[in-house]
Amino acid sequence: MYSSGNPTNIANPIKDASVRIDLKTIDGRLTLFETTLCKKLSLVELDEHIDLDPQGYLTAYNKDDIQLICCQADGSISWLVPPIVQARFVQSLKWSMNIIFSWQFNRARPKGKEVVKYELILQDQDLPRPVEVMEVLNGTSNSFRIYNVYPRYFRVTGSGDVRFLEQAVRLVTGDLVLNHGSLEWWSFHDIDASNVSVCGELAGPMAIIVSEETPQGILGETLSKFSIWGLYITFVLAVGRFIRLQCADLRMRIPFENLPSCDRLLAICEDIYAARAEGELEVEEVLYWILVKIYRSPHMLLEYTKGD
Repeated sequence: MYSSGNPTNIANPIKDASVRIDLKTIDGRLTLFETTLCKKLSLVELDEHIDLDPQGYLTAYNKDDIQLICCQADGSISWLVPPIVQARFVQSLKWSMNIIFSWQFNRARPKGKEVVKYELILQDQDLPRPVEVMEVLNGTSNSFRIYNVYPRYFRVTGSGDVRFLEQAVRLVTGDLVLNHGSLEWWSFHDIDASNVSVCGELAGPMAIIVSEETPQGILGETLSKFSIWGLYITFVLAVGRFIRLQCADLRMRIPFENLPSCDRLLAICEDIYAARAEGELEVEEVLYWILVKIYRSPHMLLEYTKGD
């Protein structure tokens, strides 16, 4: 019971990760690249000679909370957009174009917030020229580059929010490639992934994540799920208001509560019940109005409830 009320922090690693890149115009949104094939490595599993943090971004965090996420460069879905739809979509690129990159992580806790999604809309200066995207979709080219897509280092808080590491400003740049064959599919090649040799052939999206510990126990899970503001609203405002309503206007109830003796009042109530049972409705009404008259007059109520 004590441990349930007294929260202790335990590790909360990333269980699954996926990446998605969407192309959005005024005509709608198409998914270019998506993969759920991501390898997760904790810092303690890596070779001690591999330095993931040459700039010292991670020194303030527990090694057990740090993970390296390495994803396949090739998407796990095929490009199956019908030619007529693709042709219309290409025309809409002349008017507007946005590229949206998103990470999605699954963790065991907190309850109700197991899935964490981080989404970033690329700035205009980081987008390729619309003509470059049109050439890839029309088949005259096979790739285009997008800049400053997402931060290499970030952390997932205990409450399920994604934050940049305070001092880390390095962003990832990569190439989107449309592969042709019996089927077509997109690939995302992280042009800086070669700097981290531990990913091996996984040259797709790569990130170093700090998944913060979460408290366990009743109080800990409540704090993780609702945050301190949710706890304040629930207990201080809701429970406090309920207690205040129960204790409000106590002075108005003093004449009707804690009476010295209620035997006479109970006798009148029993007589009302007996008259009703015998069908003496006129007698019942007379007794009822006598009882009402007593309660309307504090003086009469005091006289009828005096002790012997």
